[in-house]
Amino acid sequence: MYSFLDRVINLGFPRTRDFQGVNPNSFDGHGNFSVGIRDQSVFPEISYDTIGKPRGMDICITTTANTDQEGQKLLSLMGMPFREGGGGGPAADMRKKKLKRHHFDKKGVKGGKGGKGGRR
Repeated sequence: MYSFLDRVINLGFPRTRDFQGVNPNSFDGHGNFSVGIRDQSVFPEISYDTIGKPRGMDICITTTANTDQEGQKLLSLMGMPFREGGGGGPAADMRKKKLKRHHFDKKGVKGGKGGKGGRR
């Protein structure tokens, strides 16, 4: 188990495209951590020819920690690359608001779709 965690941290994550660190908000409230990988071919022992198509995997790390803060400290000491500025306060729990279609409509363009007839 420790060797798999070592391979994920030192081989899997660095070979992932545009990797910025794992989300520290992925704890379950009891010190356990879950992360997903979109393509398992980041591991060198997996040949793309044998799996045929890109496949992902979910990794759930169960710790002996009682709180998320203890679990995050444990995993960070083991080398888990957490994203900067996350974990902890209420600002970390805020999610970005998903923009709806009407946010992208062109306003103020005469004759354009979704416009208000030139009013600004």
